[in-house]
Amino acid sequence: MSTLSLNGIEYVLPGIRKAYAKHWADDFLNRGVMYFTNADEFRENEDAQRGDKDECKGVSIRKGVKCTLDYVNPIYLWCATMETSRSRILETWQDRDTVLEVTDVKALIDRIVKASNGTSICGLAVGPVTYDKNAGSYRPYYWEEGIFQKTETYNDQKEFRFALTGQNRVVQDEWGMDRLETDPHIVLELGDCRAIAREVEA
Repeated sequence: MSTLSLNGIEYVLPGIRKAYAKHWADDFLNRGVMYFTNADEFRENEDAQRGDKDECKGVSIRKGVKCTLDYVNPIYLWCATMETSRSRILETWQDRDTVLEVTDVKALIDRIVKASNGTSICGLAVGPVTYDKNAGSYRPYYWEEGIFQKTETYNDQKEFRFALTGQNRVVQDEWGMDRLETDPHIVLELGDCRAIAREVEA
């Protein structure tokens, strides 16, 4: 069990699990390879579990008014689950055959921060997803709110996610006009992660 201290409050971080193809699981354990996917990729994905046309678009209630949130900077996600049953995880992600458990989430966060230094990454947020987008959240405002909000449709995923805030690049098109461009993924390599994660046996 790992904890995180924030503003004088100590939070207990859950153990989290992620379904992988075996070779990706080995890459994570041995080299700490993490693929963070641009939220736009999920908006365009038609798979019932992975796709969400409103990914990272939040809905909140402020003074009785429903407001929507979106982000100018690209958001990159690495998604895991707080589900503890290996069989349920593999039933949900049927194209995967291996489940990894991150046993020290705080150590993983520290490694991500270290690997992000000197890159174009300008922020990291971590936490569980809430499933209140249908009705809108009444929580006090914080800027990451929409990143960690989905509709009730996805409630069974019990998702816990890591979100990186990236930067847009200005490039010129064939007519010399400026446009914004983002990468589909950010890949970090954290080093050997076998001390903080393990494969869950059947």
